[in-house]
Amino acid sequence: MKMKKIKIEDVALRADVSPTTVSRVMNNRGPISEKTRKKVNDAMEELGYFPNEVARSLFGNKTKTIGLLFPNTSNPFYGCMINEIEKILAAKNYKTLICNTENDIEKETQYLKMLLGNQVDGIIVGSRNRPSDIYQKANLAIVSLDRFVSKKVPNVRSDNYAGACLAIDYLIGKKCKKIVLINGNTEETNGSDLRMNGYIDTMEKHNRQVLVYHVDFDREMTYHNERLNEILDAHPDIDGAFATADTLAGLLKTISVERKQEIEIVGYDGTEIFLGLVGNISTIRQPVKEMAQVSVDVLLDAIAGIYTEDNKEYVLSVEFLEKRY
Repeated sequence: MKMKKIKIEDVALRADVSPTTVSRVMNNRGPISEKTRKKVNDAMEELGYFPNEVARSLFGNKTKTIGLLFPNTSNPFYGCMINEIEKILAAKNYKTLICNTENDIEKETQYLKMLLGNQVDGIIVGSRNRPSDIYQKANLAIVSLDRFVSKKVPNVRSDNYAGACLAIDYLIGKKCKKIVLINGNTEETNGSDLRMNGYIDTMEKHNRQVLVYHVDFDREMTYHNERLNEILDAHPDIDGAFATADTLAGLLKTISVERKQEIEIVGYDGTEIFLGLVGNISTIRQPVKEMAQVSVDVLLDAIAGIYTEDNKEYVLSVEFLEKRY
């Protein structure tokens, strides 16, 4: 059976008011008595009428909707960050559209075009892909989180360089003689390149051998296992490791235990999920709640017309958390 589409005229008839009055109630325009407002809202609920958000946005030029572009929600760091951002925006009466790019540049581009075409008020980008010209040309409020996407887009990130220095200083303090870096991404737009620089500079400061290995973060788990085993096969005397993501650190710990190889490991992210499940790995904790808050604040300022200068960076301090056992 074909369902009848409820129209604004149907709501007006049920509430015994004019269509214009219904429109004013939906868009909060003009003087409307509480009695009339209740009649209209009750009629909408009874009929199951949901206003067209795009149409409503034409009155105030705002959709009260923010697009979130992230690689995925299954990664503990991204999952926690998206959750915090959504909570902050919801408290400010904003809705969110979450887009998982899966680190596919084509998918990211299509999602970006969709968000721009659907007239969201702004976008927070946590993607790990190369910068796109669309970000540079987009006439919309955009904030990048941890990743650099354009010179004109403000960037919010943790102090990746300082975090790496803390990790290596700790490993050296633990008398580790051969310390390797397991880097999860090779993109220059990614925060992990700053972590790599912090590792290299600290190692060279202490006259230590630099050993950098890249493990493509976007590949399947089988690849990760094979790659980490290859690294340990090549260097059976490794006794210290800094992984630029907790997920890699956790996998490395599991493999080293299976191989009965003693390795002191430091990860990076320090999400509540990771800390709750894993207690035998030290990590650098990113201030997720603070990063989410700053990202939203900067974005909403931009939406309100308060723009920051190009290349603006908001760098938040990290914290070293030593393993519990």
